[in-house]
Amino acid sequence: MNEKNIIKLNDWTREIVNSVEEDLRMELKKVIQENPNWGWEQISIQDVFGCAINQLPPIYIKKDQVPAIKLSTDEIRNAIYIAMERVKRNPIHIRKEEK
Repeated sequence: MNEKNIIKLNDWTREIVNSVEEDLRMELKKVIQENPNWGWEQISIQDVFGCAINQLPPIYIKKDQVPAIKLSTDEIRNAIYIAMERVKRNPIHIRKEEK
């Protein structure tokens, strides 16, 4: 295969983002503020985010574009609360005060 026939995926995908990630970040900030005693730590925030994003369908857009469809706030919050429950039942870290 010659050089000009090689597909450069980075050029094609550099501008593509999952718009659900930003919506999830915004709702997760609100949920953290509403539940300050849940035991938030950096690792648990990452666990909840990762678990929640995997429950939600992606909506890919080009950066700086507005998505044609958006998930509802209820759908995003539901995914967060399910993720919180899953992380609470199966923590992968030990809090300092539990040692």
